[in-house]
Amino acid sequence: MAIFLTEENVKFLCAMKDAIPVLEEAFAEKGSSSAINVPRFRPTINGVGLTMMVSALGGKRVSGFKVMGAGKPMVLIFGADSSDAVSENMHSGAMKRLERGRELLAVLEASSLGQIRTGAATGLATKYMSAVQSKTVGIVGTGFQARSQLEAVCIVRDIEKIKAYSRNVDRKKSFCEEMSQLLSIDVVPADSAEEAVSDTDIVVAVTNVRTLDPVVFGDWIKPGSHINAAGANSLERRELDDTAVTLSSVIAVDDIVQAKLECADLVLPIQSGILDWDKVIELGELVISDSEIRSNLNSDAVTLFESQGIGLEDIAVATYIYEEAVRMGVGLDLPF
Repeated sequence: MAIFLTEENVKFLCAMKDAIPVLEEAFAEKGSSSAINVPRFRPTINGVGLTMMVSALGGKRVSGFKVMGAGKPMVLIFGADSSDAVSENMHSGAMKRLERGRELLAVLEASSLGQIRTGAATGLATKYMSAVQSKTVGIVGTGFQARSQLEAVCIVRDIEKIKAYSRNVDRKKSFCEEMSQLLSIDVVPADSAEEAVSDTDIVVAVTNVRTLDPVVFGDWIKPGSHINAAGANSLERRELDDTAVTLSSVIAVDDIVQAKLECADLVLPIQSGILDWDKVIELGELVISDSEIRSNLNSDAVTLFESQGIGLEDIAVATYIYEEAVRMGVGLDLPF
């Protein structure tokens, strides 16, 4: 019987320290072609529509989708039949299992889940792409997603100081106070985005930008730093200028197909001919690689992770939450 999990269930069952290794395993599957991610699609007609994200993880033998309309986002996950044989070609095998239909395992409210998985993706990228000795963070944006971004970065790196900027002065002040207490680290307000970013080892952009005007510029970036851009997932929205992108020695995305559809930070310089998709790799490739990326780079090299937020992340974290719910006896039984 399927179960229903509320926002409170989700937050209770999945801490950030658990979500990061869950995504590490999921991206390892993606890197080895045993998982499928279908890029976000937004069918709309006459002002009516929704957003959907689909993924299947062959190793975990689960599939599912996230759906977002005008109300609360929801995730549904399905389990593979125990009688199904695992195909040698996991990519096509996972698709065949999807086509035959599966048992519904759980329905989850997904606002907090989305916040957790977005932060965890940044934490995972920071683990693989930033310098181990990184101590400082500059964050531009102090909204709903910003909290999990900082929490995840502080789990994978020994951070000592954080600077935060938002155009909303009151929200910036309360954010810094809240995060200082939560992380037991000095989180101080910056008077500008440049002040927040300058001379920091790790840069996070997680804004609600709605235009193509950049909010973080390459001239502000400290040599040897790592950038996480997580706030824009539309070709009409941009967080980084061309310089911030092109100075990066390594650029990773969560999914290249989806990045080509949504990542203005990369699409615009590629259209201008100053960047090529051949320079862009997927996070899963880094996860399955045996070598540390920083060991092959100059100490001044800058790295960049462009996070669009993909269905693979939602389904992987939702599956972990479902497994924990079953183990702990949490959730409401659904009558179907």
